[in-house]
Amino acid sequence: MIKASKNTLLLFVLLLSAVFTSTFAIGAPETIRPLKIIVIDPGHGGEDWGAKGPGGLKEKDLTLNIAKKVKGILSRTTKAKIYLTRSTDKFIPLEDRTKIANDLKADLFVSIHANASKRRAANGIETYFLSPEASDDEAQKTAEMENSSGGGSGNTKGSDNEDISAILFDLNQSEAHRRSQDAAEIINSAIVKATNGEDRGVKQAPFIVLDGATMPAVLIEIGFISNPKEENELSKSIIQQTIAYAIAKGVRKLDATLRGLPGYARMENTEIKDKK
Repeated sequence: MIKASKNTLLLFVLLLSAVFTSTFAIGAPETIRPLKIIVIDPGHGGEDWGAKGPGGLKEKDLTLNIAKKVKGILSRTTKAKIYLTRSTDKFIPLEDRTKIANDLKADLFVSIHANASKRRAANGIETYFLSPEASDDEAQKTAEMENSSGGGSGNTKGSDNEDISAILFDLNQSEAHRRSQDAAEIINSAIVKATNGEDRGVKQAPFIVLDGATMPAVLIEIGFISNPKEENELSKSIIQQTIAYAIAKGVRKLDATLRGLPGYARMENTEIKDKK
C-alpha cells in the first residue's frame, strides 16, 4: 500500500474545497439540517455582569431571564431539543459557549445580550453574525465591549496534521456563515416587529462568542441597557416575555424557511400551536 504524503493529502483536500465551493456557487442543491437541537446562550454571568443600567439592571440577569423564557416557549412549540449554556448565575468563558453547542451538535446557536453606549440616547435592536471585520465602527465597538468581559483565551492550534482538519473546518464554517446571516435577518425582524423597537439592522463583527461555531450562530442585542428609558422597559416582565416570544417566533420562521430549501430533511408535518 502506498502511503500518501502530507502534501498529497493537502492537495486532495484543496481540490475538494474547490469543487465544494464551485458547486454551491452554481446553485446546486444543499444538504440542510433541520433545527433539531438549539442552544440558547444567556450572555455574561457570575462575576461578569456585562453592562449595567443607570437604574441598576444587570445584563447578566436580563439575558438569563429572557433565555429561560425562550427555552420554555420553544420546548412547548417545537420538537427540537433546547439547551441553555447556563441556567444559573454562572460564569462561562466565551469560547466554552460555542464549544457547548459544538459538542451537542447543535443546529442553531443564539446568544442574547443587551447593548450599552456612552450616548445615553442610543437605542434599538440589532443582530449580529460573525465576520473578521465589523460592518462599521459602532459594530466594532460593540464586539470589543462584549469580547472584553467574557474571558476569551484565544484559539490555539497544533502544528502536526492540523492543516487538513483546518481546511475542512473552514468549509463547514463557510456554510454556517451563510446560514447565520439568514438567521440574523429573520430573528432581528421578528423582534423589531413584536416590540416596535428601533431597527438598527443586521450587522457583522468579530465576536469571540460566535467564533468556532460549526452551525448557524447569531448574537442579539435586545436593546440599550444604558438608555434609562429602554432599561426601564427591559426590566418589565411583559417586555421580556414579548422579546422571548419574538425570538422563538424568529427561530420557528427560520425553520419553516429552511424547509423550502432543496436537500432539507423534512420533519414530521405536524403543526404545533403556540401555547401562551
